[in-house]
Amino acid sequence: MEWDFLRNKDSIKKIKDETMKEFFKQSSRWQKKAIKYINDPTEARRLLNEAVKKASLNRSGPLNDVWDSLQTLFSLLKDWINGEYRGIPFKALLLILAGIVYFVTPIDIIPEFIVGLGLLDDAVILSWIISRMGRELNDYRAWKEKGKVIDINASKAD
Repeated sequence: MEWDFLRNKDSIKKIKDETMKEFFKQSSRWQKKAIKYINDPTEARRLLNEAVKKASLNRSGPLNDVWDSLQTLFSLLKDWINGEYRGIPFKALLLILAGIVYFVTPIDIIPEFIVGLGLLDDAVILSWIISRMGRELNDYRAWKEKGKVIDINASKAD
């Protein structure tokens, strides 16, 4: 990943390492919250809307590096919440939701109010989750491609 707004690569590596270490140390906390969303589609939809809004407001900076994959992750979660896509293993869903819970939580490893760094830890966690979900995201993309329906009304010639 490129972190254009930071110059010292050693500092970036240290932030990434510390972020992952802290995320894993608190993993049971994030997983418990994620299970709540798995069991409550209405709350999961609210969480997803909050994450999409936060991501949209903060597209530049560290989120820019994972933007396309993040959009796919959001789309996958939306289709799962709506009951349209069930091709994701429980553990993968749990990890995705834990990461999104972390992302929307304002008090995390680097608090959001620290300008320029507040989203760095979120981007690190999301980037790691996206890298772990490579196969699941590819499977979802393939499902999405196969599931497209052609609107015959739109293709009618007058």
